[in-house]
Amino acid sequence: MNEIPIETIVSENIKSLRKKLGWSQELLAEKTGVSAPYITQIEVGKRTPSLDIVEKLASALGVEYKTLFDTNNDNVDSPDFSKHILETKLISAITKTIHNEFKK
Repeated sequence: MNEIPIETIVSENIKSLRKKLGWSQELLAEKTGVSAPYITQIEVGKRTPSLDIVEKLASALGVEYKTLFDTNNDNVDSPDFSKHILETKLISAITKTIHNEFKK
């Protein structure tokens, strides 16, 4: 039986969660303090993040770190994750409005 390498599972889960939030790699990098090229390397499987980085990524994505290791990522569509998406979009909209007001 061929098992999927854990590095592949982690990279796919990070990419999937980031895309479900509608975030760019640059935004995820900004929210975690990790460089955007490093995020890219993680997502394409060229780098394996340390547990410290996995924890930062999970926190920014609004999930428990163990979610990134889950091969059956059903909890991505959980109500808590949907709430996180809504909160993120709301915060982004408020931030954008504030920035636009200060530009006037």
